[in-house]
Amino acid sequence: MNTFSCRLIATLFITVILLNAGVARLHASELASGAEKFITALAAKAEISLLSDDISPTEHQKRFRDLMIGSFDLNGVGKWVIGRYWRRASKSERVKYLSLFEKFVVATYSKRFRGYTKAKLQINGTTKEKKSAYVDSQINREGSKPIKIIWRVKFSNGKYKIVDIIIEGVSWIQTQRSEFVSVIRNSGGKVSGLMKALNKKIIYLTSTKS
Repeated sequence: MNTFSCRLIATLFITVILLNAGVARLHASELASGAEKFITALAAKAEISLLSDDISPTEHQKRFRDLMIGSFDLNGVGKWVIGRYWRRASKSERVKYLSLFEKFVVATYSKRFRGYTKAKLQINGTTKEKKSAYVDSQINREGSKPIKIIWRVKFSNGKYKIVDIIIEGVSWIQTQRSEFVSVIRNSGGKVSGLMKALNKKIIYLTSTKS
């Protein structure tokens, strides 16, 4: 993964996990209104759970994982980011890959959040398009230019889930897909090549100190 992509994706996840939410009420559809409340509640929960100086790196990663599993559609995203190669993978490869994808996301981004300073989330509007709600917002930080963020949220099986985050016009899942598909292609079109790369990265991240 190149340096630009690492920084981009780290910023995307930082904004969903470590925020103080200041949110205005909106008159929107039920899906849009519910998605907005979901993002607000997630930010508040993350602040309480993760912004503590007295938790160990292991406990921090555990809490981070719990928030990710509960708020992101990691299985759906994991399938989408490898495109047509999902259909080509065997059943056992699919199971192993999704497990590695989850571990990769948690290991990569939980490590980056420790010590991250607080920011303020400002909701600017929420719209509905087909089966998704798009929560338009910005991250305000003292002394820095606001960061424009759009959260794409879906409601399925009685739950709201984040399926993409778009920062300054750049989609997290599109970026991840480009990188993963490139690795697979360079591995002769085999998902096993990507899994080896993910496993290697996970081992590195979990074996080094935070």
